[in-house]
Amino acid sequence: MTPKARLATWRARLPVVAVVVACVAAVVAAVTGAANPVSAVQFLLPGHWVYNSALGAVFHVDGSTGDVDARADVPGSAGDRVYQGDTSGYVVGSSRVTEFGKSSLEVEETRTSESRSIPVGVETTGGPYLVYQQEGKVARLGEPSIAVSLGGPVGVPVATGDGTLWLPRTSAGLLCELAAGSTAPSCSIALPKGHGGALTVVGDRLMFVDTTADTVHAVADDGLGPARDLGVDVSEDARLASTDVAGRVAILDGRTMHLVDTADDRVADPVEVALPDGDYDGPVSTGEVVAVVDKKSDTLTTYDSEGQPQESRTLPAETGDPHITRGEDDRIYVDGAEGEHVVVVDKDGELTDVRITGGKPGEGAPPRGGAEQGEPPGGGNEPPTRTPDPGPRQPPPTQDREETQPPPRREPPPPPPPPPAVPASPPGAPTGVNATAGDSTATVNWGPAPDNRAPVTGYTITWAGGRTTAGPGARTANIGGLANGTSYVFTVAAANAKGTGPGASANPVIPAPPFRAASAPTNLTADNDTAGSTVTANWAAPADMGTGPLLHYVVEVVGVRQLTVTGTSMMLNDVQIDQELTITVTPVTTDPAGRQVPGQSATIITGQPPGATAKVNLSRGPATTQHCGALPGCAWMHVELVGFPPNAQIFVDPQSTEPGYSNEGHTFTTDANGYAVDNQFAYAGIGKTVHVNADLDGETIRSNDVYWEAA
Repeated sequence: MTPKARLATWRARLPVVAVVVACVAAVVAAVTGAANPVSAVQFLLPGHWVYNSALGAVFHVDGSTGDVDARADVPGSAGDRVYQGDTSGYVVGSSRVTEFGKSSLEVEETRTSESRSIPVGVETTGGPYLVYQQEGKVARLGEPSIAVSLGGPVGVPVATGDGTLWLPRTSAGLLCELAAGSTAPSCSIALPKGHGGALTVVGDRLMFVDTTADTVHAVADDGLGPARDLGVDVSEDARLASTDVAGRVAILDGRTMHLVDTADDRVADPVEVALPDGDYDGPVSTGEVVAVVDKKSDTLTTYDSEGQPQESRTLPAETGDPHITRGEDDRIYVDGAEGEHVVVVDKDGELTDVRITGGKPGEGAPPRGGAEQGEPPGGGNEPPTRTPDPGPRQPPPTQDREETQPPPRREPPPPPPPPPAVPASPPGAPTGVNATAGDSTATVNWGPAPDNRAPVTGYTITWAGGRTTAGPGARTANIGGLANGTSYVFTVAAANAKGTGPGASANPVIPAPPFRAASAPTNLTADNDTAGSTVTANWAAPADMGTGPLLHYVVEVVGVRQLTVTGTSMMLNDVQIDQELTITVTPVTTDPAGRQVPGQSATIITGQPPGATAKVNLSRGPATTQHCGALPGCAWMHVELVGFPPNAQIFVDPQSTEPGYSNEGHTFTTDANGYAVDNQFAYAGIGKTVHVNADLDGETIRSNDVYWEAA
């Protein structure tokens, strides 16, 4: 065997050598104690695999040399992509995923795709991953292999150095993460809901670029960091490179590429690169240069971090659009649509053309930058091992030939066998998870989770400090015992016979008591100084301010003027009225929606003493079983005394239209502001009308009427 042939053979089995070296290293480390033993060998993912549809095979391109050093015959179609994991590669199409061994170079398994759409592939530790963006589904082809649903569409995924896959759900305002080896994603980080945006990794930091607000945030364990201005105005559908270029983020926005410094102590202004007219794919960065592909002209162009053009290359014409991706070796690979040509963009931006011809792996790799003079691209590879059939040949015409024999008929090859049935797995994430808050309560709603070929047996709802379960047909859960004023995030996960699937989180909610307007001001006094033409009024704040902040008081001198007052007193000058005036004071608070809500009013006639405008307010109080037992509609009467003399004993007795009703009454004691409130007089007379009377120095102060309804 010639040295050249031995070299080709060695390269063809390079994945095997990598396995042996890695295994030996692991054994030595475990025996000598030089390192902790590992449960599985972790491989670097050098180079790049490409699918050649004409040859029906995958080819491995060594990015460091431009050599084609391995081939495996794998069924597939034009446009299929190849993604690699530690020990296997995967040919991914719209309907199936075919796995082949990187050392055996043999097909090992074929499975049905999770969706009929073309996924975004991510090569990283523990992967590769297939992300079906519109469906919100993620499939991990590495170990453990999983298929999960995130409950809605996701943006472009990125991976950080630890193998964590990050998936933005900007429409739901959530950022999800799936750690290497984990079987369930977490969606606990909030994004600005409804904003456009995308992720990128700058150095070791995950960043979220908000394309609606034109800001950038560092992502931490507890959420987004402070917003910092991008310095440029971009459209909401602008695209980002998944990694930085010399510390800058490359943002492709139509025919403009921005290079933005995202450092906390930014010193460099954004760079704007105007691109020629075209239809661009990318940007993709090696860390030192950034590349874009114009699909209109099939042109690859690279730029440095300052926006200066570096290299440009016209791609060989193939049916379909070229595909640009970043490998785990930090190089960029641009594949022809039919897999007949690959351009390698090295870390420093140098370009290498690689022809995929089907020759023997490792023979005659083209030099960096192109083929040698006088030698065709591909370095003189030998003819492909599988020669495409040119079809029947017609015999040459001759003058003496009277008839031509038809060529022999060739039968079409048999169709490939159907893919094997996909086994059952834990359910996907429930869809449409939503929460609404109440008084110390919350209501959680969700849609059904994909059963993944095994019936759902129930749902589990978890939150900080608690959990509950619901049946397989349940779509709502009422959660009690929550702390008002505390933010809660509820996560719903489904289970079946194969286990519990990933959870989907609802929007954060803050339980709060129902809004209550303020009661009437207390201790209201007023005077009309006719000699000085001055009207004054003073009052104290309501005893019950309700549940909203006080905005102001509305003071009306009936027939004269209405004022807005922020304090607890009012004076009007130049009022030349020599008679008593009626003055009304109403507190105004704001509800949780920011609306102004007037409370109860206090009224006085100038010159009258406190208590002259006493008022009794009656409403239905909380339900009770006292006195009326289990009778339907049994509840307390809620009695409020306003504007009575301070520190006074006020006797109150209830009245009803119910024949024969009687009650011994109750004595209320007012406070220093002449206010008292209590729940008294249990009542169950459904369909009757009730009121209460208060005795003020022999004068009866009657409340409003309340019609008693069933609870």
